[in-house]
Amino acid sequence: MSEVQALLDRLVAQFASPYDFLRELVQNSMDAGSDRVEVVLEARPTDDDDDTHVYSLELMDTGCGMDEAIVDGELTRLFASSKSDDRTMAGGYGIGFVSVFAWQPEAVLVQTGRAGEAWEVLFFPDRRFEKRAIEGPFEGTTVTLIRRGRASEGAIFAEAIRDSLWRWCRFCKLELTFEDRARGEPPELIQDSPEMAHGELAWADTAGDATIHVAFAAPPRVILLRRGLVLAEGDLELLPGLASTLGRAREHLQIWADSPGLRTTMARDKVLTEGGLGPVEARVAAAIEGLRQRLCELIAAAAAASEPWDQARHGRYAFLHGHLERERAGLGPGIGGVALLRDRAAARAISGDALAQALGGLPLLYVGAAPLPAADEALLAEARAAGYPVIAGEAHDRGWLGGFAAAIGCPLMPLSSGLARAESIEPLSAELELLRAAVEGSLRRLSRGIFAEVSLKIGRFTGGGSPRALVSRELGRSGELALVLASGPPARREACTLWLDHEEPLLRAAVKAATAAPAAAVLALVLAIASSGGEVCDAEAALAAISAVATGGGR
Repeated sequence: MSEVQALLDRLVAQFASPYDFLRELVQNSMDAGSDRVEVVLEARPTDDDDDTHVYSLELMDTGCGMDEAIVDGELTRLFASSKSDDRTMAGGYGIGFVSVFAWQPEAVLVQTGRAGEAWEVLFFPDRRFEKRAIEGPFEGTTVTLIRRGRASEGAIFAEAIRDSLWRWCRFCKLELTFEDRARGEPPELIQDSPEMAHGELAWADTAGDATIHVAFAAPPRVILLRRGLVLAEGDLELLPGLASTLGRAREHLQIWADSPGLRTTMARDKVLTEGGLGPVEARVAAAIEGLRQRLCELIAAAAAASEPWDQARHGRYAFLHGHLERERAGLGPGIGGVALLRDRAAARAISGDALAQALGGLPLLYVGAAPLPAADEALLAEARAAGYPVIAGEAHDRGWLGGFAAAIGCPLMPLSSGLARAESIEPLSAELELLRAAVEGSLRRLSRGIFAEVSLKIGRFTGGGSPRALVSRELGRSGELALVLASGPPARREACTLWLDHEEPLLRAAVKAATAAPAAAVLALVLAIASSGGEVCDAEAALAAISAVATGGGR
């Protein structure tokens, strides 16, 4: 065997599958200008063994075919090709046809015709061949591979052929069919399009012979192509210059890039990073940026919709926000000024910046779509009356809602846990009133000064139940009832009323301890209330405040 033949054998062995030669033959047909390729598998039983069949795998195209000069100068001359300087063609190495031997055929027959002449070339496994002229007319090229196999192998052959065509050739811009005549199956069209599954969350960019499609969809994947033929398919690491810049966007990006500038190794097992990959990555990055802006526009329109906020409307809004959460870092701080959230209380869209200003660090409340439970409807109406925003969100939306809450520095909680109604207990027992007054006075005397204008009340909580916080802030009143928000202490000096639920376990424990150790009971409540916002209260400062109140220092 010659050195060239040995080298070609090693190249063929590197193909990922012995059926990858189909990609090479389809590529040759495309380069020949064919608009149609038919792949047919047939089987005939042999006379000598009932379980042995002769399988023929035929690929027929309508391309320009070959004359004798091309047959002699390229088809039968290993490593010869006229494609190396033509960027409109998919090949370039001259090994495409040799790959047919990866299937281990006993013979390969090529029939081709061009400009009134027709030729037939029969290749053998050792690369010997016989050439003869045949009667015309014959247009295009037909390649037939012949091998023996067991009857049970027919289904295996057919499935492998189908898989290879779908893997490598499904985006080719020609009519490609596969027919398994061995099992009597009709022709199957091998055809796909990146537009079919992506809908509105997709961005396409075409310039010359290059096309980029980017979509926000799962699972993430990258497909690199040249003239519709798949060169590589996998994760974002196929675009190494881009992958490290994407952050969480890697979780939902599907990228389809077809460029004549992309090149592979000779064995077609890797896309080369030199040359054409850099421009492709730059165009993909631009497409991602365009899609990010489209996503924001879609969410803004969904959040501002005037129709009733039902489950269908909320489902689409939450779906879009799920994608937006993965693009938050890429969009930068400017996203805060875009009205992307639905305020269910005011029935309008609101931006993160406006929400931050309205809340001032208070909890971000959320509630789901209509219809709501009666208790939530009542609380939503009271939040509306108090002018307190309540964002559209379900329990399973906490992932992306948490991103918004973190961005504006607010805790996140459902409406039913964040709001309640509180009724004053009048009159308080003497013990409870003494404890309340001591705690209120001590809070006002704390050196930090943020409690200087705080009033403390104790009441019965109704409606939404006791909020999930030690203390709650009064937002407004309706008759004898106060609307209270689970908020913790104020973050700055301001006049506000804080409420304790009379059923609060710490309060009940303090009441029991007050008779024997009044200072300890007051200290426990002061430290707990002052520290409930996350900033630990200094115990010495609290003791000093309690001492001042006890000695008549008052406010």
